[in-house]
Amino acid sequence: MEKPRFSNYYAVRVTGGQEINVALMIEERIKTNNIKEVYSIIVPPNVKGYVILEASGPHIVKLIATGIRHVRGFTHGLVQREDIVKFVSKITVAPAYKAGDLVEVTSGPFRGMQAQVVRIDSAKNEVVLNILESSFPLQVTVPIDQVKPVKK
Repeated sequence: MEKPRFSNYYAVRVTGGQEINVALMIEERIKTNNIKEVYSIIVPPNVKGYVILEASGPHIVKLIATGIRHVRGFTHGLVQREDIVKFVSKITVAPAYKAGDLVEVTSGPFRGMQAQVVRIDSAKNEVVLNILESSFPLQVTVPIDQVKPVKK
């Protein structure tokens, strides 16, 4: 009977911009030494300077990562599973806007201005707006998360 797999997530501090290189070197060390206690290597796309390892214990993480170039240290404690799920899962939100809706721009150079939605580009998560507070017709394209509906 196979022993149940017990694992936690541990963060390894690395030089910024070297996350993928460090992950590849860790993978090579795991394969070379035939280590079975590491279950995954995660390089979060929006987190600079960290590589996350799913392993059976912190001693395994230190054994593997010690001496690898660009490894700067180890964080104390565990990374919560909920935080990992946020990093690796892609949440797709259907655009809540349609052409003709009135919105307010929440950031960028047009912050605070009201605009009318011209069209939505779902593939790029962008929305084309017609700025209403401009003295001449002005169309801008902004990320969809930088607009909010105007209260009626």
